[in-house]
Amino acid sequence: MRCKEVADASDPEDNMQYFLIFTLLWAASSNARDWRTPDEAQVTLEYIAHAAFRLVGSQGTSLLVDPYQSRWWIGYDFPSGLPASDAVLLSHPHPDHDAGYARGATPPWSDDTRIIDGPGDYTVGAFSIRGIRGRHAEPYGEEFGRINTIWRIDVAGLRVVHIGDNEPLSDTVAAEIGDVDVLMLPVDDEEHILSFEEVERYRRRLKPLVVVPMHYRHDDLESDPDRPGDLGSVDGWFARQPDGRQLGTHTISLSRSALKELPGVWVLEHSPLVTRAE
Repeated sequence: MRCKEVADASDPEDNMQYFLIFTLLWAASSNARDWRTPDEAQVTLEYIAHAAFRLVGSQGTSLLVDPYQSRWWIGYDFPSGLPASDAVLLSHPHPDHDAGYARGATPPWSDDTRIIDGPGDYTVGAFSIRGIRGRHAEPYGEEFGRINTIWRIDVAGLRVVHIGDNEPLSDTVAAEIGDVDVLMLPVDDEEHILSFEEVERYRRRLKPLVVVPMHYRHDDLESDPDRPGDLGSVDGWFARQPDGRQLGTHTISLSRSALKELPGVWVLEHSPLVTRAE
């Protein structure tokens, strides 16, 4: 065996060469996953509706990502009964992603909540956050320069990525995102933000253990069959996913072992606090 040959090598230069090779391989392996922590750490993922999620760490620190403005484009309200969050992440200034904050609407968070709305590195409790500069998918967002921030969130040994309404994946952005465990992607049967082919490029390039679709029509919440325009359900796309799972819940605890047991596409229920608009 090669290990025996290394153990028996008598030439000091040979030993040093083997040592350097093993050291470099170990370093490359560890750098690829240097944010990992033991499986016992967990984070709770909660789907609210549309593109809005909450992440709650094991110590209780929470993030609210891309909350929507009530009855702007989509026809239902943002729930008022959610617990307060320590920080709010806003990918871009469309009201269905920033709750109308950029347009002066009253936001669904308290005045002392930390707001993070651009590229950079941030820490909120146990959450290590990198905002990655992207671009909004065409043809939308020209009024604000098509800015869009992709959120890369490392917590509890996992990497969760929410792309907002980003355009098709570039190699530069993919390299900055790196390895992914849970990827939140806009997917709908009208291909409003990304085409199905573009969705698959994200999956092939980033290789997430789990994909969570978002930014699709919730028929049970919309009272107008023609609203919102140009936004489809996720049902047709989901039916073609051989690894798809309807979880039947709006919250799930994430850990490395849980993701390895149930990889694939997860469709979460929207929060029961979100009710049909009348």
